[in-house]
Formats: sequence, C-alpha cells, structure tokens
Amino acid sequence: MIDRPCTVTEITRAVKQTLEIDFPLLWVVGEISQYTIHTSGHRYFTLKDESSQLRCVMWRSQQPGFEPGVGVEALAQGRLTVYERSGYYQLNVSQLLPVGVGQQQLALEQLKARLFEEGLFEEARKRELPPYPTTIGVVTSRSGAAIRDVLNILARRFSSVRILLRPSVVQGEEAAEDIAQGIEELNAHGSADVLIVGRGGGSAEDLAAFNTERVVRAIAQSHIPVISAIGHEIDTSLADLAADCRAPTPSAAAELAVSDAVGLKNRISELQQRALDAVRRLLDENTELLDGYQDSYGLRRVEDLVLQNMQLVDDLQRNLQSVLQQAFDSKLSAYLQLTGKQGTLSPLSVLSRGYSLTHRLSDGKIVQNAGELETGEQLRVRLAKGETICTVDEIVPESPKTE
Repeated sequence: MIDRPCTVTEITRAVKQTLEIDFPLLWVVGEISQYTIHTSGHRYFTLKDESSQLRCVMWRSQQPGFEPGVGVEALAQGRLTVYERSGYYQLNVSQLLPVGVGQQQLALEQLKARLFEEGLFEEARKRELPPYPTTIGVVTSRSGAAIRDVLNILARRFSSVRILLRPSVVQGEEAAEDIAQGIEELNAHGSADVLIVGRGGGSAEDLAAFNTERVVRAIAQSHIPVISAIGHEIDTSLADLAADCRAPTPSAAAELAVSDAVGLKNRISELQQRALDAVRRLLDENTELLDGYQDSYGLRRVEDLVLQNMQLVDDLQRNLQSVLQQAFDSKLSAYLQLTGKQGTLSPLSVLSRGYSLTHRLSDGKIVQNAGELETGEQLRVRLAKGETICTVDEIVPESPKTE
C-alpha cells in the first residue's frame, strides 16, 4: 500500500507498466470506426463490438494488409499501452487484416509459434549440405517448371550427378500429405544424399501446403538434408524455416546442391592445366638446350647424339599429354568413387548384369531365403532401372542338392 498521495503521472505510468507486462503481443477482433490517416502517415481508428471500444494507432512504418475503412470487420495484432498525455489506453497495431484473411494468418502464426517452441526451426539442428553429392532427390510436380529448372542447371553444372524424382501434387487439399509422403519415401529409399523440396512459385493459396504442420514435420524428421525451394522470394514459409537450407527458386536450389562439387571439378581442371603448362615449359627449355649443343659442337658423333635426344623429346611431348590426362582422370574417378559411394563395391552394381534386389515391403529387409516369406506377402524388387511391387503367390523351397 502506498503511504503518500500519488501524482497523476505516477498512476498513469504504473497502469501503463502493468498493461505492457500483463498483455504482451495479442490479437483483437472488432469493427473499425472513426478511421483517419494523419498527415504524418500514422493511422488512427477505433475497434468496437456490441458493448465496448478500443482506440488503436498504426504507425507510418507499419502497413495494413488491406485498405481498411469504417464498418469493416478486422483482426488487429499489437500491444496494449497507455498514451500518457491523455491518460487513455490504446492498442499499438503491428498487423491489420480483414477478418477472413486475418483468421488464417492468426492460425498460421499460432502454428509457427508452437513449432518454434518445439525447436523445429532452431539453427542448431540444421545440417550442412554434403559437399559432393552423387544422387539428389527431388520432391515436386512431374510436369512443372521446377523440375525442368533443376534438370537444366544440374546438366550444365554437374552432369554426372543422378536425379531421383518423386512426383508430388504441390497445391490443393492433397498436396501437404503427398509432399510429406514423398520426403518420407526418399528417406526410406536411402540413396539420395540431399533433397530438394518445392515448386515454381505461385500465390499464397498455391503455396499453402508448405505452411502445414505435416510438411514441416516431414522436413524436420528427414535423415537426409533438405533444401526448400518454394519459389517465393518475399514470404518465408514454415517449410523454409524447417529446412536445412533455403533457396529462393528451384534453380538456386540445384546450384546450392552441387556448389562444392563444381568447385572441385574446376580446381582439378585448373591444376591439370598448370601441370601441362609446366611440362611444356620444361620440354621447350630442354629442346633449346639441345639446339645449343648442336650449334656449339662440330663433331658428328655429338650431333648424332643430340638428334637422337631431340627425337626422344618429340616422342615424349607427343605422349606425355595423353598420359597425364589419363592419370588425372584416374585420380578424379577414384576420388569421386570414395566420396560419392560409387564403384564396383556397391551391391547395386550387379543389377546391370541381370540380377535384382528384393526387400520386404513391410519392413524393408532384404530377402535371402524363400523360406522367410509367406503367401500374399508384398515385396519390392529393385532392378537395374526402376523398381516393382510384387505379391507372393507360391513359395517353392530349394531343391535338395544331389551328390
């Protein structure tokens, strides 16, 4: 209890402090009345309902999501405070939206806050992209501009990379579930080093699937690093926040996916050229030296020796470039095999010779014995090109071996 009289300013400031602490950022819905725009650019209006009204101010630095007017139902986001000079409380508005759009925005903000609290957007959980990917998984429309852009960029920048497309619906009611399933299926497949998930731009409604909890959780739970490529440079979707890396367009995502690999390729080419130049200089110097010997000595025996050495130099010059090229190609191939999981050590390399790899569809385990199967069980059979789903109709046990 205060044991002395308080000034008006003290009371006003105490009320202001209480309001600002007890009522942080909040949303208020009401009908706009007394709407004016001051010459300073600030907007002053009142939100009211059947029995109450609330004064509001929207500073010039903030812009409403529509052109408001008197009688319009609106949803305002802001913070309560007290205007000390007049002693009334007001809402300092940071966002102003029509009720329909506003409710959607409110739901999105609430989902964003909840997922943020779970840590799904934390930078600490995001992974570095692999420097030298050999397989890139893509979740997008089969016929859209996004996949064409990705294929064009990768063909030009790093043509040796393999593309694994999982076609998906990217807008509409089924899009969120299909996109999430695509991410999960590529994770289960296990051959991709990095995933590109996105589409080639569109309206807010077109991009709604990338603001759903289903897609965000699929990205966050992916064991493979994910690049989001929603194709919308202005707004950041929830999928962008959850992804390990965000690209403004599918083309930019493809560039990011192979940036280190392209750098390595260019560096090797540069070193190769420098080595060839050094060898040519060495050959030129020795040729000049031999020419000098020929001019300096009149003895036929010495001249013959010089001519023989010059012929040897010519032979070396003709052969050395191809030998050096082969050596660099061999080293590069060996390096990419080690870093890129390629080569004959892969169990998948035998598929090109007519073999297949069979997994249980239920748990993904490799089948080695027909006795492990049951009639009616579904299998995934992987071939050199593509896969197929089969159902066991009959189990034929292995015939006993005869001596």
